[in-house]
Amino acid sequence: MSFGPTYVRDGDISLRPSVRARPRHGIKKETLVRLLLTGIFYLALLRATGMWYGYPSNFDDGASVDPLPQKLMLYSLIPLIGFYCLLEPNRFLAFFRGISPLVGIVIFSIVVSFFGSLDFGASVRGAAAVGLLALGPLLFRLRYGNEETLRLLTNFAIFSAFANVLYTAAFPRFGIMGGSLAGAVKGLFYHKNTMGQFSAICFIVLISHRLPSPRLRYSGLLKTIAIMLTLALIVVSLSSTAVVMVAIGLATIVGLKMMENVRHSMARAFIVLFLCLIIGFAGSIAYLGVAQAVAEAFGKDLTLSGRSDIWEQVIPLIYDRPIFGYGFATFRQADIVEEYVRLGHTVRSLHNTYLEICLNIGIPGFLCWIAFLLTRIFKKIAAVYRSHQLQAVQAKEVALILLVMIGAMTEAGMMLAPIGLWPVLVSVLPMRTEPVVPPPRRRRLLSNGPARRRSLRYPQPALGE
Repeated sequence: MSFGPTYVRDGDISLRPSVRARPRHGIKKETLVRLLLTGIFYLALLRATGMWYGYPSNFDDGASVDPLPQKLMLYSLIPLIGFYCLLEPNRFLAFFRGISPLVGIVIFSIVVSFFGSLDFGASVRGAAAVGLLALGPLLFRLRYGNEETLRLLTNFAIFSAFANVLYTAAFPRFGIMGGSLAGAVKGLFYHKNTMGQFSAICFIVLISHRLPSPRLRYSGLLKTIAIMLTLALIVVSLSSTAVVMVAIGLATIVGLKMMENVRHSMARAFIVLFLCLIIGFAGSIAYLGVAQAVAEAFGKDLTLSGRSDIWEQVIPLIYDRPIFGYGFATFRQADIVEEYVRLGHTVRSLHNTYLEICLNIGIPGFLCWIAFLLTRIFKKIAAVYRSHQLQAVQAKEVALILLVMIGAMTEAGMMLAPIGLWPVLVSVLPMRTEPVVPPPRRRRLLSNGPARRRSLRYPQPALGE
C-alpha cells in the first residue's frame, strides 16, 4: 500500500523533541546558565560588600569616593538578569509562585512609602538596587539548591580573606583607618565595622564541625588558612559586634549539631521553644556582665556601638509616621540623618537597622519582615533531613540568619539595603533544599476529531494500515 500525502493530516505530523536538530558547535544551554548565574551571584556579593581599591583611610577629612565602579557593577546586573529571563522564562516565573504573603506585604509597604518619601528619587533607586542584589543570589539558590549556594559562598569567603590581607599589607595607607579610628584595619572595605562583620559571616561559612581529613589536600589547606586569616581580620578590625556574632554563630551550629539525633520535627520544635525560653531568661541575667565586659574591651558602652544617643532622638520620629514611614531608603541618606539627629559631631548613620526599617517603611512593614525572618528560622530548625550534609548546611543557614539579625542591632543597612550582608541573607532564606523545577508543559494537539484520537493511541502512523 502506498503512503500518500493524504494519509495523515499535516497538523498531526511533528518532530519529536528527542530528534530535533541541535547545534553541533557552541556552548550548551545548561553550561551557559550555570556560568551566567554564578557570575551574577559573585557580582552581587562584590557590589554589596563594596570592596574596592583606594577608599580613604580618614573620613574626617571629607575625602570623596568615586561611585562609578560600584554603579557599573550594579547596573551590569540588569542585562545579565534579563538575559537569564530570556534563557529560562518558565523557570524564572516558577521561582516566585510560592512567595510568602509576609514578603508581599513588605514589598507593598516599600512601594507605598514612595508617595510620602522625603526623597522620592533616593527611594526608587534604593528599592531598585535592593531588588537587583536580591535577585542574583536568589536565582542561583532556587536554580541549584542550598549546597551549591554554600559552596559559592565558601569560595567568595576564601577570596575575601586573602584579598583583604594582601591589600592591607600592600597598601597600608588605604587599608588601615586613621583619624578617630586610627589603627583599625578595614582592608578593601569602606569601613572597619563592615569588614569585621563580613569576616564573621565568612568564618561561619568556612568553619566545619567535622574533624579535618588526615589526607592533605590543597583545597583543605587553602580553606584552613582562610579561616585563620578571617579570625585575624575580625581581631584587627576592632569590631565588638563581629566578636559577638562569631560567638553566637558557633553556639548555634554546635546546638543544632547536638539536635541531629532528634528526628521528629514537632519534638525539635518544642525543644527549640524550650531552649529559647531558657536562653532568654539566662541571657537577660548574664547580658549585663558579659556584654559590658566585651564593650569595655573595645572602649564602647553597653550598646556595643556607642550610639544610644542617636537612637533616643530618632525613636520619637517613628510615631509621627507609624504606618508607611518617611520613604524607603531615606534614612540611609547622610544629609537626612544629619537633619534629624543633632549631636556635637557629624552623624551619617543610625547604627541600627531595625530603627532604620521602621523609619523607612513604617511599623507594619517592619513587623511583617521580622515575622518572616523568625518564621524561617523556626521552620529551618524544626525541619528534619535524612542527609547529614543537608543538616550541616541547614545549621549554617540558621546561624547566618541569626548573625545578620544580631549585626542589625548595632549597624544600619544590614537588611533591606543594597550594602553589607544583604545578598548573603537572601541566599539562605528559602526553605527548599533542591532546585526548583518548573511545571511540565502540556502538549498542544492541533487537530480535532478522529485524527486526534488516532494520534493519542498511535504516536506514529502504522505503515501497514
